[in-house]
Amino acid sequence: MAEEQRFVQLCTKFLFLNGGTQQPSSQGYRNEINTLLNELNGLNYGAIRICDVRAVVRLLESLVNIPPAEDSLVVKACFLLKTLVQRQRIVLPESLAHSLISWLRKCLEQCFYQVAYEVLGTMQIILRQAGNVSQFYDFLISSNGVLVNVLIDPDYRRSGSKQPSQQEQQQVDQCSRSDAVLNLMFTANAEAFTEQAFYRLTKSAFACLSMIVTLDELGEWKIAQLGRLIGVAKAYMMYGIPGVNKHTPQRIHVSQQGIPEPQQMPISKGGKIAKTRKTRTHPKCKKGGSSSAAAAGTRDKQQPPVDGGSGNRQPYSEASIVLEWSSQERPSDGSVYLTSDSEQSESENSSNPRSHTLELHRNARIRHGALLLIGTLAQHIEKRIMFGYWHALFPDQNRTAATVTLLNGALRDPAPNCRVAAIQATAFLLYRSKPFLVQAESSKKPLMSFTPFSVTLGNMVIELYAMLTQALAQEANVTVLIQLLKCLTVLVQATPFHRLRSGLAREVVTVVQQLVLQRDPNIRVSALMVMGFVFSVSDMTEEIAELLGIERVEAIPCGNEARSKPIIKALHLQQADPEEAEEEEAYDSESEDKPMTTDKIPKEEPQQATGGSVSWLLPVVLESLGVGAPQSPIMAVRMECLQVLCAMSSHYSLLRNQLKPVAQALRNAFVDPVIEVKIVAARVVDLLGHAVNTSLLSMDTVDPEELAKAIHFWDTITPLLMDEIQDVYLFSTMRSICCDALGNIGVHVFEKLPRDRQLALISVLTGCTFDDDSIVAAAAARSLSVYILFPSLRDDACFVENTIEAILRVLRDPSQNARIKTSWSLGNVTDALILNQQHHLRMLTSGGSEEQRDPDLEYHTVIGDALLQKILEAALASARDNDKVRSNAVRTIGNVLRLLRPHHFEPTGCWTVLAQTAIDQLVQNVTAGGSVNVKVKWNACYALGNMQRNETFFTGAAASPTAWQKLVFPALCEVVVNSPNFKVRINAAQALAVAERRSHYGGTFFYTIWTALLQAMEQSDNLQDYNEYKRRDTLQEQLCLSLAHCLRLATREDVGPMAAVLLPLYDVVRQNWVRVINRILPVKGDVLLESYLLLLDQRKRQTAGLVQ
Repeated sequence: MAEEQRFVQLCTKFLFLNGGTQQPSSQGYRNEINTLLNELNGLNYGAIRICDVRAVVRLLESLVNIPPAEDSLVVKACFLLKTLVQRQRIVLPESLAHSLISWLRKCLEQCFYQVAYEVLGTMQIILRQAGNVSQFYDFLISSNGVLVNVLIDPDYRRSGSKQPSQQEQQQVDQCSRSDAVLNLMFTANAEAFTEQAFYRLTKSAFACLSMIVTLDELGEWKIAQLGRLIGVAKAYMMYGIPGVNKHTPQRIHVSQQGIPEPQQMPISKGGKIAKTRKTRTHPKCKKGGSSSAAAAGTRDKQQPPVDGGSGNRQPYSEASIVLEWSSQERPSDGSVYLTSDSEQSESENSSNPRSHTLELHRNARIRHGALLLIGTLAQHIEKRIMFGYWHALFPDQNRTAATVTLLNGALRDPAPNCRVAAIQATAFLLYRSKPFLVQAESSKKPLMSFTPFSVTLGNMVIELYAMLTQALAQEANVTVLIQLLKCLTVLVQATPFHRLRSGLAREVVTVVQQLVLQRDPNIRVSALMVMGFVFSVSDMTEEIAELLGIERVEAIPCGNEARSKPIIKALHLQQADPEEAEEEEAYDSESEDKPMTTDKIPKEEPQQATGGSVSWLLPVVLESLGVGAPQSPIMAVRMECLQVLCAMSSHYSLLRNQLKPVAQALRNAFVDPVIEVKIVAARVVDLLGHAVNTSLLSMDTVDPEELAKAIHFWDTITPLLMDEIQDVYLFSTMRSICCDALGNIGVHVFEKLPRDRQLALISVLTGCTFDDDSIVAAAAARSLSVYILFPSLRDDACFVENTIEAILRVLRDPSQNARIKTSWSLGNVTDALILNQQHHLRMLTSGGSEEQRDPDLEYHTVIGDALLQKILEAALASARDNDKVRSNAVRTIGNVLRLLRPHHFEPTGCWTVLAQTAIDQLVQNVTAGGSVNVKVKWNACYALGNMQRNETFFTGAAASPTAWQKLVFPALCEVVVNSPNFKVRINAAQALAVAERRSHYGGTFFYTIWTALLQAMEQSDNLQDYNEYKRRDTLQEQLCLSLAHCLRLATREDVGPMAAVLLPLYDVVRQNWVRVINRILPVKGDVLLESYLLLLDQRKRQTAGLVQ
């Protein structure tokens, strides 16, 4: 009631002022109206109901008296008008609506760009109540109407307004002012000013420059003046430190070697940045604080993975680092330096101790301003550009104590806040520098006359480590220690340890090992974070493995190898051609940069459970989680310990013999009152379960002792996961992760569970597929799609059909994340159907029945044709969805096409049209333009090859009506030659070599394919993108295998035309062919040798025919 009375009072006053008695142009009028509009707009109209509608109407009628030229008043009046009409449901009389529209039109004509957004939005609302608005057609929607003109040209009337010219002038003025400040810093002589005046001038100039850099959105000025900005900051960033000479500002020139194109890292896949689990952020450190609140910092709320499957399996990633300034203004130790500027007399005796302290304080403030400028530049300038100036800010092997560098300042600066600023500026520069540091290396022999840039960069990195570890060893201030550990974290994740000298990691671990045991939670969390990134080093060296207690550098299978091969082993199947389908973004992010062929992936015999060493960090982590000791009362410590367990999961030898205490730690975490801790614990189960399952599947003979440990682990964890899943009041994120974790239970453990436990798991997950939260339903469907592969369930028609129906239901969800994960699940289901069919065929073949040669009798599936048709139709619809959905959808289409048999193409059925539509969709995705993710293209290429493994498409009713060869082969030939992505070319070359008979290619396409493969071989050495270099050898190997396949199928009549095409390219092809033969494994090389022997045999026959 009070709010309504207030509104009526303000209306009365507004009507009195805006009734025409005041002069509209007077300053008093503008001020009063502005104040009243502010107060009216400040009322909460959503919480009150204004009964006196006439007061509202009278107020709206008076708005038209506001002069259209008063743009600020017009904007506020429009906001009030929209609020009243929408929130109070005011019905405007038609005459009032027309009057308001006319006033709004005048406002647009007076100052278009100042008020256009608000006026047009208000006009939209009023037009709905204005009845007949034909009188406004010319103004709004005629050929010269304002709406039409804005749609055609967003810059409409911009040249006619005063504001753009003012903005342009402001930009010129800003550049002039910026140049003036910067020039002043270069010309100012300290001797020409009093000490206090020079301090204030320098401090204010650095503050101005930092603000200018932040506000320069276009970036043209700061990039043009970057050398001078860094030069002036470097001149003052160690100003006043004893033993360091004072420097005059000088322009820093960019390094001649310093602006390379960054090397593409595994985080970038197929033209897009792969999604990573953003598991944490850096804590925000308070001044000198050691409280648990400061230790806790901030963490992003755990988000469910948006990919099918379990997302990136590395919990520590570059994307999880968030850097922020911890202190912006003054030294943190008030007992040493003054905390405010002094107005002391310049005649004060310089020998006074207070005067000396004041001088120290002023020098520290100048250094702090210079360091903040460098950090601000690092935040707002592109990394590639800043990299060219590293040589001026980072040390090399020739540094001395007086060398002006950021970390020398961190070592020698007496002011803690300056040390913090120097360390944070270093961290900002190093952040996201991994694509540049990948070039760094240590020289293996003495360099005499020339030092390569990569070695110079390597020496710079080594010096950074030396100075950071030295600073960690000598630092006593808690805040500075935490910032040092953060900076070390950034550097560790970006360092290519495998290219640098040994001993580097040892220096880091030796220092951090002591800090992990610190009582201060801030330091402990930061030290654990460093160790987590050390565990997550992608190219782990033997030195790091030894320091961490890892028995040896393991290569956990990932991507296709992690899915297809172990599944085949679990099903007791053997395939001649391992499937290359890319199932999900996360697996691809780990496997894309590795060679496609499985012989290139380093393999090791699975480790047997032995009494191997235990990492020194594992007992510390488990103790903090309540195993053998009271758990840490600090939530941040518990969370970071769980994060470290996530990182350890990728090195399963560390945890192989410690599953029981780890399970106990996880049990404690699942009853933790803090939901964030429970979420990270569920993530550990997800990752560790994956590692346990992968280890068991990689064994040729499963170790009974290790299997028993795995069963005990899941016996302990499964009830906890099921309780969390069934708690409908719990966060959906937690429940979805628990569903994902149950999908990693693995075939060996699942088959050993009692039947009632198996049914309980299936029941819980099936129920979750009906959950209101789509991401929970998608996670449950994904786990069920994994269970389909298990021997005890793969022939259960009811289970398989229910799972497929659940997946198809979730696939229609409007949530994109749910569709991405479920599309992967649908692909996994069709993979299982193919494997099941092959298993049945193998069993049928072993029976020796003659009837097995009938293709329809070879057909075996636990689902009916109607459900198979639903799968194909859903996949076709998904193939027009988001790229991440499409990449899985095309894989599903290829699998379904492989499952079809002759009876599907009977004239009375609908499969012929569906199959042709499916092939058209695959071809469209193969030949799509550059905007399409290349992962879609390489999966579509694989799907076309998968389709050709089905003999039905080459014979009988399926061959003629579809005429698919006219679409498929030209599309594959096009991408195998011209695609800029080598993985697309590799999959296209594989697809071109699937057909097993010469007749399958036809007369025309066989020569077309042969020509395309030869041209692709010639083009394989021409790199449009240097990042494709790592796949060049794999491409050339596959091209040789595909060419050899064509030679094996060639007839005597084919040899002549094929030779005519080969002859102009003979030298290039021979060179690559010889190189492939010298490095290919003998098992694969048999195909090349066989083609050679077949050619010799044809030559002998031809010679014999001539002799006769």
